[in-house]
Amino acid sequence: MNREHMQQAFIKHLQQKGRKPSTVERYSYDLNDFFSWLKDKPFTKMNHADVEAFFYELMAARQYKTRTIRRVASVLRQFTVFIKDDYHCPHHPLLTYEAPSLELEPLVREEWLSQDEVKKLLWSTHSDHDLSENQLLARPQLTERNYAIVLLLSYYGLTLQELCQVTMNQLNLMQRTIDIENGPFSRTLYIDEATSTQIHAYLMLIPEPVRPRFHSLDPLFVAYDFTRRTYHWSYDRDAPKALTEIALQKVIRTEVARAGLRKGISAQHFRHTFILRLLLSDKEIGTIQQETGLRSVLSFRRYALTVTQLTDKQKQALLYPTEVKEEVLHETND
Repeated sequence: MNREHMQQAFIKHLQQKGRKPSTVERYSYDLNDFFSWLKDKPFTKMNHADVEAFFYELMAARQYKTRTIRRVASVLRQFTVFIKDDYHCPHHPLLTYEAPSLELEPLVREEWLSQDEVKKLLWSTHSDHDLSENQLLARPQLTERNYAIVLLLSYYGLTLQELCQVTMNQLNLMQRTIDIENGPFSRTLYIDEATSTQIHAYLMLIPEPVRPRFHSLDPLFVAYDFTRRTYHWSYDRDAPKALTEIALQKVIRTEVARAGLRKGISAQHFRHTFILRLLLSDKEIGTIQQETGLRSVLSFRRYALTVTQLTDKQKQALLYPTEVKEEVLHETND
């Protein structure tokens, strides 16, 4: 039985159940639209990625409302239940697709950063503004580290945990890559020359005896001892002591305050910004999922909803052209 026969059998089933003609017509429309999108791929050969791609199309490209997406998901699930025994597909991914909650809310403006805010933060990390005398003594050791941290958060979308867990054997400055290990969702970041140079500058400022060693399990970002004005060493591991998530949160709070930005900005704000920027690009959803390390396309639902509600002015504020990043680097190094 081909698709047409499958649909006809299902529609007849709905009519026999006494569904209203308007309901039957709507079901028929949704099925025709779905199969038009599916094209030549066999229904029984669909996988979870296919299902996610279809619903992402409804959310992002067509900008369907959540209630409409839930309706389409219900139609497809009922259709799949109807034909699953005859077509031997009891585990079809449409049976387990989780439709978005009606309570799903878009990100508010305070949950992402504008181009100007990131630029101001990058500039501030290289300034001596609002530093105490004791902080000024330690500042040369921390300026390049904090700048590198803001770059990786802003332009590569790392999570707080990922940033703290990067080790030297995951970093390749020659190839300009950082391998992020996250089980089946691991990914490789391709960093630009300016970011690679910045990371190298930070590492070279660390005294060699306590400097993270290349091609080792030493952490990339190391905790700093303000009392002795040097980097912490873990004698248990005989290696530099990694910067903890709590310490990194404090670094972000301190730099945000010095830049004069609003309170509450965290690593999550940078990641929100990164994902929104990718969704505003022309990249395929599979590519975006790989770059962000999100486990499922379903994780994009809130971001997709946010993009549909951004004004043109907000979209422009979110975009980070390469020349802006390079301009910031030149400004702060002059």
